[in-house]
Amino acid sequence: MSSRRRLWALFLAMAMLVGLTTAASASPPEGAHESYIVVLQPGTQRVPKVAAAMLQAHSGQVGFVYEHALQGFSMTMSPQAAAALARNPRVAYIETNDTVTIAQSTTGQSTPTGITRIFTDTTAVDIDSNDDYRVDVDVAVIDTGVDFEHLDLNVAGGVTCSQPNKGPRRLRTASCSPGGDDDHYHGTHVAGTIGALDNNFGVVGVAPGARIWAVKVLDSNGSGSEAMVVAGIDWVTGMAGTIEVANMSLGGSGDSRAEYDAIQGAVNAGVAFAVAAGNNGADADGYSPARFDNVLTVSALADFDGQAGGSADPSGTHCRVDQDDTLADFSNWGSAVDLAAPGVCIESTYPIERGSYGTISGTSMASPHAAGALALLASNTLPARDAAAVDALYATVISAGNDGWTDESGDGTTEPLLDVSNVDIFAPTLIPTVSTDAAPTVTIISPSEDAVFESGVSISFEASATDLVDGDLSGDIVWSSSSFAITTGSSFSRVLPAGSHTINAIVTDSAGNTDSDSVIITVQPLSTGRLVLTVNDYKVKGIQWAELTWTGATGNTDLTRDGKYVATFNSTSGSFDDTTELKGGGTATYKLCETDSETCEEVTATW
Repeated sequence: MSSRRRLWALFLAMAMLVGLTTAASASPPEGAHESYIVVLQPGTQRVPKVAAAMLQAHSGQVGFVYEHALQGFSMTMSPQAAAALARNPRVAYIETNDTVTIAQSTTGQSTPTGITRIFTDTTAVDIDSNDDYRVDVDVAVIDTGVDFEHLDLNVAGGVTCSQPNKGPRRLRTASCSPGGDDDHYHGTHVAGTIGALDNNFGVVGVAPGARIWAVKVLDSNGSGSEAMVVAGIDWVTGMAGTIEVANMSLGGSGDSRAEYDAIQGAVNAGVAFAVAAGNNGADADGYSPARFDNVLTVSALADFDGQAGGSADPSGTHCRVDQDDTLADFSNWGSAVDLAAPGVCIESTYPIERGSYGTISGTSMASPHAAGALALLASNTLPARDAAAVDALYATVISAGNDGWTDESGDGTTEPLLDVSNVDIFAPTLIPTVSTDAAPTVTIISPSEDAVFESGVSISFEASATDLVDGDLSGDIVWSSSSFAITTGSSFSRVLPAGSHTINAIVTDSAGNTDSDSVIITVQPLSTGRLVLTVNDYKVKGIQWAELTWTGATGNTDLTRDGKYVATFNSTSGSFDDTTELKGGGTATYKLCETDSETCEEVTATW
């Protein structure tokens, strides 16, 4: 075993963001965002400038601007930025920019094509968008880590295997220490294909709810050293009393005895391995761990519709062009390959900060389908923890495969296509969820905390509520305050008397669990005959702007800035955006006077 490789890399063909069909680079852009529609309060003026200001404040990208049917704009931004923007009092509401199609299923959870292509949806797992049972199995993802906070994954724990590069060399100690969070995206995607929860949102995996162990051996660029990989395998072996299956969607050219032996040690302890064949369009025998005989090596099938028959249009709106139901054009092949599984345009989980879900291609995506199949078997048919038991798992998965695809590699061997449809074979042990009655979450969207309103103004209230089991509970929100009677629903409007008001929103799920949120707002008494002028200073591309709002005028008013005339208004109240056309910091004094009167109000804008 010679020609040892120096660098490990992910077996990833290419990536794209969910909702878009244009191909992106192999690594998605930093801070992959989601798309939203932002609707402003009715009557908002100068919408393009408002959109530009909000873009600058929330690091997003404005798309369309709406000024006629409604006031608002579309914007790509992170979910966290969207939540922050929703609290802006100038925003009426925000909704996701979803794909529009002809009427079809209204379920919030989608079943990826790879899951249907291997018939996971027909197994004893009973995929029903209800997280009431989970597969009783533990799977290690030896990769870039896994997002511990992803709500669609059951992450049990993990480690980061790393070699410190700072401090005195003699004190640098490589170790697999507690951690394993994903700073790339690849490992999280792999984990979702293996075991994404069968709930009412996101995607679902082959072994829904499998306990995922994140073994981080690759860095934020998707690469690492052989020593780190072996350390990860070593850690898994030490956890063999808990972990039954491991996935390795990584590899490199050449051979490594150390890695082979490490895997064999884990296999001897009863851990089964699914590995990626590689994306070089070459003989897998030239790559490790794909060439090893103690693993289940998986090539990638191009499948675009989740159905056999090769009828999907290869030029359709897919993430890449390939021939339906054939070996993916990038996939490695050869006698070292044991099994084929879907690996093209696979939707799965992404780290939350990268958009939560994404679609990518590679034998890296095929391997976790097989790991999920091994997990279904191991949860119920692994009484012995030794190499013989692992070999039996491999043989069962391979023999259960079908020949409903076309292998165009020319290697003389058509490996079976993964198939878990036999409920007598793939009958996992299912355990009820520890708690299906977790408390729901309710959030008041508007008004914001400490908001101030004029007396007599109708105030709009809006909140949202969700529950992992019951889904959207916004319509069940109960509002309360000492100022008005109880109201139910996601939104309403009310005129409140002058004073301070505590507004409460509470929601109860089907299990009787509750959550609440509250805001304190102030309603100012109406000042008869009193002119009130306020200013909100902001910048657009560095240029000074001021939003001026006034109430209480008895007739026409004249506005000046630093003593120079700006505009005349014929309304007793309103708003106006003014620019100094200057960049940088500074101040400006605005004065609004009733025409032909000494009644004036003065404010200062500071940039």
